[in-house]
Amino acid sequence: MSDELSNDKDSKICGLCKDNPSKYCCPRCEVYYCSLDCYKSETHQECSENFYRECVTEELVSSNADEESQRKMIEILKRMHEQDIENEEDEELFHLDSDDDDDIAIDERIKNLNLNDPDALWGVLTEDERNGFEALLNEGDVGAILPQWEPWWMYKKSLKKVEEVGKEEMMLQKCPVLKKVPGMASLTTVKPSPVITFNITNVLASYAFVMRYFNGDVEPPEWIVYFLNICANLDANANFEDLEIAVESVAQKCLHSELIETDKHSLDIMKHDTYLILEGPSKENRLYYCKSALSDLHKILSDAKSLAKTKPSEDKTSTEKVFSKKFPEHGIEHLPKIDGDKIKKCIKKIEYYLSFLESYSMEF
Repeated sequence: MSDELSNDKDSKICGLCKDNPSKYCCPRCEVYYCSLDCYKSETHQECSENFYRECVTEELVSSNADEESQRKMIEILKRMHEQDIENEEDEELFHLDSDDDDDIAIDERIKNLNLNDPDALWGVLTEDERNGFEALLNEGDVGAILPQWEPWWMYKKSLKKVEEVGKEEMMLQKCPVLKKVPGMASLTTVKPSPVITFNITNVLASYAFVMRYFNGDVEPPEWIVYFLNICANLDANANFEDLEIAVESVAQKCLHSELIETDKHSLDIMKHDTYLILEGPSKENRLYYCKSALSDLHKILSDAKSLAKTKPSEDKTSTEKVFSKKFPEHGIEHLPKIDGDKIKKCIKKIEYYLSFLESYSMEF
């Protein structure tokens, strides 16, 4: 019994410095360690470098680096490089331990590289960048260096008498392309119900929340599942007779959702975003953001519908070894299945809302 207690006590002490209490566990050799300094120490250097090389190589081989992913990777690596320099207390030691190429900006080092070639990319990374990225993965802090998405609806025309010529037109180019739809008169002779403006608001609030929730990244099937989870109007044909209730419905759906984790601050941002979309970029162009959001939602719904018909590939590359076991690829198998018929109805409803905006205003 005394031996068991002794072993249990030792397991909580850093296995590298043999001094401090351990906080982390190496995913390769499973040694417990207390800090990044111990993880990067000479005692553990061979394990950490080999494991990180395998992980990065296998991940890059299995990735399709389009222009957007290349841009994001450059931004992430650049920020890591800048943080390494800022956190280095001994400037002289930094230069002694670094290669001559370390002082070259990361975007310059990988500017002409094919990011589908993991060996080429690995060759220009510094030892600190390799170890730093691995440490971020272990600590779950990768999100801290991801670029923050800036919503396109944040622009508001200045009330000043003098403003840069063409600025509004330039800002509107960042918005989703408007979908062309026929006017309401060509669809029906029946005057729309007054509640339609509140129903549209419920859709816009749901759209704004999910866009921020995924930091502007849209994977249509997954995105739509989360969107319908909080949009009562499109998911359950709920009607709203009040603006505040239409927005508060989204907030309550988020708080009670089994898929979404949020807080009051995020919900306050959602409410403010909804207000900005309803207000539009200017008084003269008030409906532009509403049309842009609904047009973007129409595209996401259409893409989700098309992808739902595509059978997932069962092909597995031979490189799926250590990385895929320790860091499984994110999937949507755990999410509710997309109902194709519901998606079709949602698409038609969005087209109806867009037609309404072509013929009427969003007066409350």
